Order: sequence, then structure tokens, then C-alpha cells
Amino acid sequence: MRYAVLILSFLFLPSLVYAQPYWLKEGVYFKYVAHGDHSVLFVALSNSSIYRGAYGEFFWRVIKIEDDFATVEVVLRGRNLTEEIHNELSHDEGIEKLRELVSPYEKEKPSRLEGICEIYSVRNSTWGEGVVRICNSSFSLEFSNYTYALWVGRSRSIEFVRKTIPEIEKRAIFKINLRDNTLLINGTPMGKNLLFILPEKTYYVGEFLFNLSDQKVTVKKSIVLNDTIIHTPFKTFTPPSLNIQTSMVAFPHGSGGMDVLYYDMSSGILITGFMPASPLWKAFGFSSVVLFNEGSKVKKGEMNGFGMVLKETNADLTMIKPLEGTRISKFFLGLFIISILFLVFMAIIRRE
Repeated sequence: MRYAVLILSFLFLPSLVYAQPYWLKEGVYFKYVAHGDHSVLFVALSNSSIYRGAYGEFFWRVIKIEDDFATVEVVLRGRNLTEEIHNELSHDEGIEKLRELVSPYEKEKPSRLEGICEIYSVRNSTWGEGVVRICNSSFSLEFSNYTYALWVGRSRSIEFVRKTIPEIEKRAIFKINLRDNTLLINGTPMGKNLLFILPEKTYYVGEFLFNLSDQKVTVKKSIVLNDTIIHTPFKTFTPPSLNIQTSMVAFPHGSGGMDVLYYDMSSGILITGFMPASPLWKAFGFSSVVLFNEGSKVKKGEMNGFGMVLKETNADLTMIKPLEGTRISKFFLGLFIISILFLVFMAIIRRE
């Protein structure tokens, strides 16, 4: 019986203990940024809107840690954006809409002519002064910060809107299961969390991460870099780091992409990366989010961060103790205690 207890202890003890990052505490936050031409791309879920801009920010903060779960607030920001909407109509729908748009100007005299097009000067209370352009099979309304256009073709019609958006800010709350590092949105498991890796866990090639747009996203590449220094606005990270790449994902707007991420091996935090494919973006109403700060090789063995780059954090990363903060799962502890009590009970019965 003593041997049985000993064997059972060895079987359950590995499951009793799991490690969480030593820096993971309530109030800890991370801010990643991307800036430069074409550094921001948000693709909406509900319509065909695409937002492009020159500055983006991704911020996340730990609100609470309780019962092996971390509750996290995430904020996504974009500034000086241009929203573009493309709608496809049938030929007949386009003709009908074109007639409606042209009708108010039929009795007006154009300001000037440009080839086969008539140009009318207009003023709008929101967009200011602009022009209306009417051609044989197209109509456009053009202001400095707003454009609407309709083109009617033989088999289909295209409707286009472009307007300036000063800023977009989206917020969401989700949880991370610290036992297996899975992401939960509204209580539903959405797949692996990619904001950090657990101390004892590195992703392996072929590992399943999550489903996205009915596609299985897996790890395509996982390499430990022992000879590369990564520069970020926050600090310079020395080796080793973990580089993972995911499988390609086709997005609803017709393009595709994959995640390319770099993690600090001593802490598990995300240093920098390109993450267009993530179930997290759905919580903001987007199918894909691209924050792309163009990186470059400084010299052999060194690189600047690219994608979204760590700019600021209050996490204490000075302790190089990946396994500090080891926790005991309540579920497995209870299971272990029940098993021991059962064996003791069986031993008493056998003695009687």
C-alpha cells in the first residue's frame, strides 16, 4: 500500500504545479506601437470598411488574477486614419442609384466641363467646399476629407467611399487561463494566447493555436535565436529569444497573412511582432488588425523591432527567474487529496 501511495504521488505531482510568469501581477501593463506610412490596417467584420493610418497602439493591462485566471483589459487605438468602403452592386442597381444621384443636377448649369464630364461646385455643412463630377457612367462627390464615387459597368457596379477618421479607440475585456495559456472571450475558449508564453512552454512546429475564419491556424516555424539582439523603444533584449511563425490565413477581404512573433525567453513577454491573425481582433469588431512598424537589420546579430514594437511596460523584468510564481492548481490539489484519502480508507478496510 505504501508503494501505491508513492506511485500515485509521482503521477499527480507534475499536474499539481504549473508555472506562471514571475512578472504577472495585477496592474501590470504593456504598450506596443507602430508608426510610419501604411503602418496601420484595420479590417471591419460587419461591412467592407478598411481603415488605414500612420500610427497605431496596442495596450493591455492585467485587471485581476483569481482562481488560475488573469482578467485583462485591451485597448486598440489608431490615429489619423482613412476609412475606405467598397460595395459591389448589380448593373441594374447601379443604374438606378446613378439616376438618383444625377437627378438634382439635371437643371443646374455646370461650373465647367472636363472632357465628357460636367463639374459642379458644392458646399456641405460637414465637409466644406467640394465638387460633383458627373460623367457618362459615373458620379463622384469630392471633398478634401470625404469622397463618394459610383461607377456603373456592363455587368456590375462599384460604390466607393473614402473619409478621414481622426481616431479610433476600441476596448475589450477577456480572460487568460494560466494553466494552459488559452484565451477566453465572454467565457468561450478562443485558442492560445499569443501576448506572452508560459515559462516552461514553448510552441512547437505543428501545434494547433486557434480557428480563424473556419481555418486551423498552427505553428509553422519555431526557432530559438541565441545570436540575435532585438532593439525596441523600451529596451534592448539580449538572447535567447523565441521566433514563431504561424500558417497562412485567408481573410474575408481577399488578402492573406501570417503571424511572425518574437518572445523574450527569460520572461516570456512578446518583444515585437506582426499579428494580423488572432481571435482577439473579433472582440473589437475586426477580422484582421495589422500594426506594422518597419524594422531593419542594424548589423549582423542585431535587429530593430518590426510590426508592433514594445514601447512601455511597468512589469518588473529584472528578475531572471522564469519559474518564480509557481502555483498549485486547486482542481489538481483537490484530486490529489481525495486520492490519498481513498488509499488510506482502503488500507483501513484491509486491516479490519
